[in-house]
Amino acid sequence: MKKDDIGYLIKLISDRMRTQGDAELKQYDLTFSQVRILSYLHRYGPKATQKEIEAWLDVAHPTVVGLVSRLEKNGFVECYPDPQDRRNKLVGLTPKSYEIKERVDEKKQQNELQMAAGLLPEEQQELIHLLKRVYANLEQED
Repeated sequence: MKKDDIGYLIKLISDRMRTQGDAELKQYDLTFSQVRILSYLHRYGPKATQKEIEAWLDVAHPTVVGLVSRLEKNGFVECYPDPQDRRNKLVGLTPKSYEIKERVDEKKQQNELQMAAGLLPEEQQELIHLLKRVYANLEQED
């Protein structure tokens, strides 16, 4: 694989973001993937079913179960049966998740600034536009 292949570069960026994210979040007993769940709940919640989380993250049920289980063990979420449909499990934010939200958001903002360092505002917008087009191209395959 050539080092200037689009897919290879996107994979390198993704891997680097995950590695840095996991290292920075370790101090809070969180991982990059767990923060994605918390971010979803903060944005669309404060509670959601595991099925909604699976769909948003586009991952399998066992993956979400493991992530949610660790979040619950560390006090970031609480889980309980959905009163509307007891077959569904609701995942809700705890006060602890609100306490670290601002720090995690600040770290995310710093990472965004680091990725865009040296790019002019119009270059940043063009990059965003191009990445959205690449994603849309891949979505057409599904």
